[in-house]
Amino acid sequence: MIPPGNTRFGIDHPLVTVHDHPRRLSHYQRMGFTPSPVSYHPWGTVTSLMMFGNNFIELIGVDDARKFGTNAQGDFCFGRFLGRFLAREEGVSLVALHSKDARADHSRLTQAGLETQGFIDFRRSMTKPDGTPDEAVVSLGLFVDDRLGDASNFICHQHRPELIWVPDWQQHPNGVTGVVGVTYVTPDPEALRQLATRWQRIYGARHVDLYQGGAMADTGCGHFRALSPQRAEARFAAVGLPMAQATRTHAVALTLHAPDLAHIEALWRENGVPYGYNEHGLVVEPEFAGNVVLEFVNHHH
Repeated sequence: MIPPGNTRFGIDHPLVTVHDHPRRLSHYQRMGFTPSPVSYHPWGTVTSLMMFGNNFIELIGVDDARKFGTNAQGDFCFGRFLGRFLAREEGVSLVALHSKDARADHSRLTQAGLETQGFIDFRRSMTKPDGTPDEAVVSLGLFVDDRLGDASNFICHQHRPELIWVPDWQQHPNGVTGVVGVTYVTPDPEALRQLATRWQRIYGARHVDLYQGGAMADTGCGHFRALSPQRAEARFAAVGLPMAQATRTHAVALTLHAPDLAHIEALWRENGVPYGYNEHGLVVEPEFAGNVVLEFVNHHH
């Protein structure tokens, strides 16, 4: 089993956070994904993963709010954080960054000036493809900063990656090979500057580009993009931006690499997936995908 070719602080997995988990999961299946078996976190959330070669999408919902507080780190409980997010809106609540050494990476980011809530070490019961039960063992380093709106991160270290990067779960009828981008909309130039500053602290200034109405960071495994509302509306005009309750920095799209867009279109027409076109590829309506636009492209850009 080859461990994933992700890199330190590369895009590991966006958390698409939704109210009706079974219904949303069926939408992802109609889009041509093969989700991993549903499993549960100790703090009351329910999850399923769309696994790719180096990273994945986590589709997550609240299953049992009575478990909030389990494995809490000080005031921070993962379940409660996601519950509060859902009280406001669905969509991408957090993006996990890849780590192969959570302790070392945590101190590196703390030294770079990022605010941290500390660590969560936990085990998640899961089912292997052959039907036998096992336990994923995970360490998370929390870097949640409410001043950034919904653009916070945590670092994620899988101690048993072979239980997550399962070849059977990476065979998707739509042929998607990975998450290659996350796009945020920033309400004003100051919010854009703050987000770019955070990315510079994580990735180094030479990997971050700031331009008029936007910023881009090369994470080593996919790009983070921040856009002004005007630029974001233009890019995703075919399907519109996700619903937002408040003007805060918010993830609006995930860009996925897929070699054969014509094949995907045929599949979607058959499955009744609502989509449109933009200059980069195909875009799925945010309402269908969990209040986030999914953008499918056949080139790395």
